[in-house]
Amino acid sequence: MKLPAKPLLIAAGIGATLLGLGLFLGGRPEVAVASIRRDLALDAVPAAVKVSPEFQVTISSDVLGLVRKSNLKIGQVVKEGDVLFEIDTSKYELTLSQLEQQLTNIREQFALDLDQRNALDRRKEDLALLTTRAKAGEYPQFELKRRQEELTMFVESQGKDRLVRDQQIADLEHSIKLIRRDISDCVVRAPAAGTVTELFAQPGEVVALRAPLVRLFSQALLVEARINEEDFSGIKPGLDASVRFLAYGPELYPAKVVKVLPNADPLNQQYRAYLEVTIPAELLIPGLSGEASLIRNRRAGALIAPRAALKDGAVFVIEGGVAKRRPVTVGFRSLSAVEILSGVAENAEVAVTQLESLREGIRVQVSR
Repeated sequence: MKLPAKPLLIAAGIGATLLGLGLFLGGRPEVAVASIRRDLALDAVPAAVKVSPEFQVTISSDVLGLVRKSNLKIGQVVKEGDVLFEIDTSKYELTLSQLEQQLTNIREQFALDLDQRNALDRRKEDLALLTTRAKAGEYPQFELKRRQEELTMFVESQGKDRLVRDQQIADLEHSIKLIRRDISDCVVRAPAAGTVTELFAQPGEVVALRAPLVRLFSQALLVEARINEEDFSGIKPGLDASVRFLAYGPELYPAKVVKVLPNADPLNQQYRAYLEVTIPAELLIPGLSGEASLIRNRRAGALIAPRAALKDGAVFVIEGGVAKRRPVTVGFRSLSAVEILSGVAENAEVAVTQLESLREGIRVQVSR
């Protein structure tokens, strides 16, 4: 059933009155305020921060064999050179013994092979005698030439046999060298100090060649700051910075830029700088993320407002419990503050919370 227009107007008026009364009696937004003050303004470039190990490495097996021994545990800290795994060497030692015996046999055969040397000596003596007889006319020259050619062919044959034997010796020596390296590789050592983060093999398992054994994270950590291309100008080693990690709330930690990479990441065109952060060692752990301000310039005696007070190029000044929107011109920016060049005066109180709820002329309750 359609209601008459007059009752509807009366109902709307009552609603508006109740709403106004509610606001008057306590519906006003409660805001925290801060004073505009003179202080040091910082031209600080924002950056996303991530803490990661200086390196992470997956150590693989260079041999095939049975894992004989390992006492590793997840989270264990190892030093450079520590033994991580011992792989059974028995089959490699057996192969080594066989190869060494073959090498010994060939060398002994070569050393004791007198028949070849004696045969060559006899042929040379015979040729020398025939040469003397040929000069005296007692032996045909064509026969002498044939004997000389036979000696040359015999010497060449002996040379070929020697080359084959030398190659056999070289091949055996190379195989022995490889087997000895395999035996050495059966003891897997840590290439650097680090923390065990994953284990892929246990004692009693047979591991394949190139199979992963363990993953290590280095104890040395890198604090990487990623900077947008438009903010990269002027970023260089030696700049001061401040870092806030999400895990530790609003706490700011002083830092310094120690390294800047000259090339941008082709995927997102962000540049990378590395920071040295002054923070207790036990708090700096892999996986932390946060934000940083890299300080390019400073200006003393500037008007400073909390960064939280700025919204859409304006601040809300609170005067007599009333919010008044004031557009401002901003200069330097840092992680927590902005420099005000114009728009508000020193000592003005500006809202730093509930900005989404504020409108020009709205009455507020100030939280002290």
